[in-house]
Amino acid sequence: MAVVSGLSVSTDRSAARSPLALSLPLVLGVVMFVCLANAGGLPLLGDPDSQWHIGVGNWMLAHRTVPDVDTFSFTFAGQPWIAKEWLSQLLLTLAYNAAGWAGVEALAAAALAAGFALLLRLLLRDLWPLPALLFVGAAVVMMAPHFLARPHALAFPFMLLWVAGLVRAVEARRAPEPLLLGAMLLWANMHGGFTLGLLLAAAFALDALVGARDGGKRKALFIGWTKFGIGALLVACITPYGYESILVTSRIFSLGDALNAIAEWRSPDFKAQPMQEIVLLVALYLGFSRGLRLPLMRLLIVLGLVHLYLGYARNAELLATLAPLAIAPLLARQFPALARDRESVARLEQWARPAGAGAMALGVLVAAVFAGAVMRFGDVKPPGATMPSDALAFARKEGLASRHVFNHYNFGGYLIGQGVPTFIDGRGELYGGEFIKKVAGAVNLRGDSDLQGMLDQYGIEWTFLTKDAAANKLLAVLPNWRLAYSDDQATIFVRRR
Repeated sequence: MAVVSGLSVSTDRSAARSPLALSLPLVLGVVMFVCLANAGGLPLLGDPDSQWHIGVGNWMLAHRTVPDVDTFSFTFAGQPWIAKEWLSQLLLTLAYNAAGWAGVEALAAAALAAGFALLLRLLLRDLWPLPALLFVGAAVVMMAPHFLARPHALAFPFMLLWVAGLVRAVEARRAPEPLLLGAMLLWANMHGGFTLGLLLAAAFALDALVGARDGGKRKALFIGWTKFGIGALLVACITPYGYESILVTSRIFSLGDALNAIAEWRSPDFKAQPMQEIVLLVALYLGFSRGLRLPLMRLLIVLGLVHLYLGYARNAELLATLAPLAIAPLLARQFPALARDRESVARLEQWARPAGAGAMALGVLVAAVFAGAVMRFGDVKPPGATMPSDALAFARKEGLASRHVFNHYNFGGYLIGQGVPTFIDGRGELYGGEFIKKVAGAVNLRGDSDLQGMLDQYGIEWTFLTKDAAANKLLAVLPNWRLAYSDDQATIFVRRR
């Protein structure tokens, strides 16, 4: 066994493999797909944003272009807005149009399953199966609350490829391969998180320069990484919106305190997600007790990922998947027991090698047959909490759908999907922090927000709120409003004429 540039190479890995030989990444991918692509629709369809992404995708298919102004709300209609995740939205829409919500679920499940299989394969380049599997298991726990059929799921494999390519380049003391820019091109058109990928490229470039052996090597690395960085920035601008896609990230973070009104943009709640806390505590224990040492830049990268997670719960996937990729080569060198061949894991090591072509085809076939069965016999759809269809059917029957509505944030995605102009929805960068805070205050009767004044200001003729929304209590006693409909998911009040 030899360790070259952080990559463990075993003498028996080049031996011939049977076409039907299985591998751990393949098995993991199939198991993940079967668990996620289930007949219940959860967890992948549990978020309202999935519905507005499909609504935007249908708009693009109908108009054969991408939007550059808002056409989905009446409050900000005509204001500048871009569909920065247009490619993911089109893919989700095509899946929906082909096979309904089961198709959307299958697409997202396939992307996530492929991502975790890829993560395990990348970790197995440096670590032996048991520690690699532990890292992946921890990532599943951390990411579970964010297993959703949204653009980030489709971009997940490309994010892993990008970061793994950067790490490989640092470990090999060279600039990244130009082919890696393809991952950035797809990532930039699928999800706004690609801006983090650009920042990570700069961070790993510094890591490479700091670790250079001498001035000559440092100069060569500087030139190589600078060329790659410029290429990455240019490639990230190859979108229908050019550099505008990069600027959206700053608009989202400029929402400030308003982000607290959106659950996934709050800090992690360890009471609600105790397993995430356990994973962090175990990682801290192992790091301190085993004397883990990281070079300065690699340590700063990991600390940066921790900071992003502690600030916003949605970033759990960044910490859980990118940090292991960043430190795996270092672990293999610092703790040889994690990387060398041992009799106790010899049989498991066989499963760590790539699967045979026949096994790969069989795994795809199993997943396809399972997905087909779910589409044929399952009743896959989002939960009523995000798709209150009976309440909207009542509103249409009463002729309300064409009038101005004051809707709950969680119902905005459903309304866009149904062609009803919204008051607010999940596109926070469009509405801005002040508007989001005012709406949240009005719905929850908090702060100095004036619900009645807001309803009058925007000419609201009906409200479409969750059953437990505090605003319903005030609407029930206002003389110019009457209760028109209520069920377990939604309550509708109508302005008296």
